[in-house]
Amino acid sequence: MKLLGPKNWGHFSVLLRTVAIAVAAAAAVVGSAGTASAQPVTDQSLLAKVVVIGVPGLTWNDVKASPELTALVNQSHVGSITVKTAGPHTCPVDGWLTVSAGTRAWGSVPDQPCGDLPAVTDGKIAGWQTYVDRQAEHHTGAPIGRLGQTGYPICGFGPGAAVALARTDGTVNNWLPEFSASRLTSPDCGDAIVDAGALPLGEGRDEARKRVADLVAQARAADGWVLLVGVSQETADAHQEPLVAMQLPPDNGPRWLTSDSTRRPGLIQLTDVTATILKERDVAEVDPAGAEKAGPLDGNEIHFTGPRLTDADAVIENRLDTNERFEQPRPMLVAVSMTILAAELIALAWFLITRSPRSRRTFVFTLLTQGGFFIAVFLSTATVWWRWPAPGFSLYCVVLGISAAIAAAAQLALKRYAFLGIAVAAYVLLLVDGVLGTPLQFGSMFTDGPVVGGRFYGFGNSTFATLAVAALVTAGWAAQRLIDKSRKQAALAVLAIGGAAIVVDGRPGWGTDFGGILALTPAVLLMAWLTWRGSISWRALLGVGAAGVLAVSAVAFLDYLRPEDERSHFGTFVARLLDGDVSDVLIRKLEMAVQYFAGPAGWAMLVGVVLAMLATVLPDRVPSPAYQAFYTSLPMVRPTLLALSICALVGMLLNDSGVVLSAIMTGFALPLLVAHLVASEQPATVSPESHLLQES
Repeated sequence: MKLLGPKNWGHFSVLLRTVAIAVAAAAAVVGSAGTASAQPVTDQSLLAKVVVIGVPGLTWNDVKASPELTALVNQSHVGSITVKTAGPHTCPVDGWLTVSAGTRAWGSVPDQPCGDLPAVTDGKIAGWQTYVDRQAEHHTGAPIGRLGQTGYPICGFGPGAAVALARTDGTVNNWLPEFSASRLTSPDCGDAIVDAGALPLGEGRDEARKRVADLVAQARAADGWVLLVGVSQETADAHQEPLVAMQLPPDNGPRWLTSDSTRRPGLIQLTDVTATILKERDVAEVDPAGAEKAGPLDGNEIHFTGPRLTDADAVIENRLDTNERFEQPRPMLVAVSMTILAAELIALAWFLITRSPRSRRTFVFTLLTQGGFFIAVFLSTATVWWRWPAPGFSLYCVVLGISAAIAAAAQLALKRYAFLGIAVAAYVLLLVDGVLGTPLQFGSMFTDGPVVGGRFYGFGNSTFATLAVAALVTAGWAAQRLIDKSRKQAALAVLAIGGAAIVVDGRPGWGTDFGGILALTPAVLLMAWLTWRGSISWRALLGVGAAGVLAVSAVAFLDYLRPEDERSHFGTFVARLLDGDVSDVLIRKLEMAVQYFAGPAGWAMLVGVVLAMLATVLPDRVPSPAYQAFYTSLPMVRPTLLALSICALVGMLLNDSGVVLSAIMTGFALPLLVAHLVASEQPATVSPESHLLQES
């Protein structure tokens, strides 16, 4: 049986051209987004003091509105800082506790306004034990008090600095309630932390900005290497956006701030502040939250990268545009998804009522548009939509337009096999993007922005779900072409295509996705075994599972052997496991996965995912003759569908996104499958030779 006969070779040629276009599109964005892979300048020496000036709520709009702060831009390395902490919002106490611990801490009470910072009474933070207990309650693993316990001469000014510099028992020394320029210059003040106070929301904000600029000037006069950062939001319900980060004086001229935590020019995170203060110093081994040993610092030393920045106004506008880039994707994701769903429902109703060829094509087009959406969310980044007028609406139009264009091109060129072109194009696009450092994903609808702070580089859960479906469908198509010639060659094709996805997804610096390879590796191995042998015993199934675990463990252990500051998520997890400090991490991930069942949406997703999985195991129970005929039409249909189910199941059980990851996989794979079945004029009676598998 031939997968592609002479009559279908034209379809395959078109498919290859589609893949070529996807590769070209990914390569084209290197020019516009390639700065993400710029090599940082690390030959940077600190001056006599590191003076951190923390200002809750300091935004780039504040800089734009203040001549005094604007004047600092051309005198600074600049960037934005994400102040995400362990809790649902970042009040000032959350931010300062995070600086104290060097990892994300939880200080505020959920669903309550931000309270005042605790007072210092008799040299001790009032209610300190409450904050210690809060870390244990929420399993943050944050060793609050670590910065103050280091033993180095760091002085503090203001209530926030007291929280940041408190020891593990809450005691504070070398601290003053108000800023003192003379104290800053004293020998006892090696480094310093200054709480400049939150900017008032109404009257008095201009004066507060001037006061911040004056503090910077006084710190510089003390021969200080000044780091001015927005350390938290002003209030619990404040507009969530990355805040201001400036470092003065600028080494070798103003450039973009960055760190190895984000690997993005112009972006750092709050925990990088602690890592910078403790540069080349021993980190105190403390953990008052109850664990045996504190985990490593979450942050990395702040440095700078990129070309010189010479225009303060252009820099400020760049930061404001970047905030739009991070703010708009999530709400527009909902808007685009609802638009496509509404179009599908309308087209389905028309098709069910009329059964006309035009209604059939329209319904198929809407299904393919949903498939194209999983490519458009990445390609839209290449349009730099955040610099357009009305960025949110521009993103909405761009993603819908690209989704529809991909669907139309695939439908016109490949007819009933359009789904295959979309799957293969997504596979190639994500592989190329991963190797290039994921420039298409940063700030896309499928990536948590800096406000969420979950991931700054590599593949997120939504991206992995897209890649997994695309890789397994592509592997099924390639294996089907080879299976009549040699089952062994077909199985090797599955291993090669699936293995490439695993490598790109898991390699540190590319996908850097530990959870993803845990799910994809057993799915690829199972699919390869079924391709080779046609069936699988329980013993072989256990062997496949063990092989997957060993492969992932080997990758993680090799990463652990690298220097600590070069490890990715893999090596860090192994380090925590060996130190007995992994329980909090696992509990937090479990809580994140379970939280989706707090409302009906999570349960609805679970029902849908389970039904889809059961359809791959019990095809005879599916009330669709077209699907039942399709399931048995080609040798590779069953292995591909089972591999998709295994990947979705393992991902749901082991990933912190839980059922959402499986729902995204279903949302990509199912419309493509239905589009293929509906596009076939007589799907229940089509000969096996006309089915292109690859249809999963």
